[in-house]
Amino acid sequence: MWADIFLASLWGGIVALDTTALMQIMISRPMVACSIVGLLLGNMPLGFIMGILVELLYINELPIGAANFAEGNVGSTAATTVAILMTRQLPQHYYMSIALALVLTVAISSLGGRLVVLKRRINGVFYERLVYKEMLAPRHINAAQLYGIALSFLVGFSTVAISSVIFVSGATWILSRLPATYDKIFQPAMGSVLAAGCVFLAHLFWRQKQKKWLFFLGLGVGLILFVKFI
Repeated sequence: MWADIFLASLWGGIVALDTTALMQIMISRPMVACSIVGLLLGNMPLGFIMGILVELLYINELPIGAANFAEGNVGSTAATTVAILMTRQLPQHYYMSIALALVLTVAISSLGGRLVVLKRRINGVFYERLVYKEMLAPRHINAAQLYGIALSFLVGFSTVAISSVIFVSGATWILSRLPATYDKIFQPAMGSVLAAGCVFLAHLFWRQKQKKWLFFLGLGVGLILFVKFI
């Protein structure tokens, strides 16, 4: 388990870098980030499912400028790690583990957003010192940039690592004491989150004033392919 947490935490650091600090090539989006976690931990289907569910909830969260946002990218990475490790240890509590992981996504993402604010303040103090530095050289600016990149990676790595260690152990202990028959009660959880995400996505779509015909075009092509292959 520790090797899995370490791998997932390394990926969490990369996800944090891609969110704002370094690359921004969209590998940090929950659908991609969670799928990679599933690939690393040997449960690609569950990682992909978690990615779809969380992506629908956080599709409108964009780290633009100094805007405050919930760190759904790192949060979903940590929650997917928890979900995979929990279902591995408690296969009879499969849906309960996923439902709990989805709740943890919101909590960890909210905490991640606060850590981003703290990181900005730390970077602000560091760059303020550069402004008043008497002999400012390019190497000082490069060092500050590398420091910011390292700090972002550390925040992502530590968020996934600490969350995984705490919640995998604690939640597994709690769920193991619940009857496995309760698992069926939580089976609709994924469908409920998927439905809520689709409603939110539809709301965002209908707010757009142009190119709504693309939706109906895509729907029509999808129905044609569905009928053809069924």
